[in-house]
Amino acid sequence: MDALKQEVRQAWEERVIEAQTKIWETIEPELARWQYEQMNAQRLLSKAQDQAGRETWQTQVDVYQMLVIEAENDLEKEQEELALCEAMIAEIDADLAASD
Repeated sequence: MDALKQEVRQAWEERVIEAQTKIWETIEPELARWQYEQMNAQRLLSKAQDQAGRETWQTQVDVYQMLVIEAENDLEKEQEELALCEAMIAEIDADLAASD
């Protein structure tokens, strides 16, 4: 039975690794990029000299805001996955400790 528990625990550990890797390698870099690009578009919006320029940069600011929100939602989803996995691992660890 302990072998089964260890196997299940390992599967949950792999889910932790997948979620953390996705956060570190994909979501956080994308979020930082979109935030940086949004900041620059915002600066260009404030420097726009005419209505056409302001409309163009406002559109860009809006697009980057949408991308930032999407990335923040993805980050929140993966953080929830991590919390779920960590709770399951803690419960399995408690079960393994109780069976010793």
